[in-house]
Amino acid sequence: MKKKSGTKKIVIGIAGILILAILCAGMWFISQSAKKDTVSGDKSITVQIVSERDNYNFKQQYTTDEEYLGNFLEKENLIGFETSTYGRFIKSAHGFEANDSDQSWWCIMVNGESSVTGVDEIVIQDGDVYQLELKIGW
Repeated sequence: MKKKSGTKKIVIGIAGILILAILCAGMWFISQSAKKDTVSGDKSITVQIVSERDNYNFKQQYTTDEEYLGNFLEKENLIGFETSTYGRFIKSAHGFEANDSDQSWWCIMVNGESSVTGVDEIVIQDGDVYQLELKIGW
């Protein structure tokens, strides 16, 4: 009886590992298929920086050959950031700082929708509108 119980635990353990491996592979496949291809050449984009806390609203059109938003924002000196293993973390835009004391942070919107990736993974597309909005409260 004891032998069957041990074998059963091993089979359940192996099945669990296989299910976990399949789920991980599926998540990786979904994340890879969701990535947009970069577009080379000049693109016309609009950047908007909004801080209701500071009563600030900036909007300007740009032409760029950059492929990723993080590189563009840094090149144009529009953001201050910290770099981590996950890429750039926006700390300021146009000199307006996010801070822990009021729980403020910069939200990135692409064509009116909150970005699901970091600024370094946002592929610049011709005609897109990128908005950095200072949000208060976590």
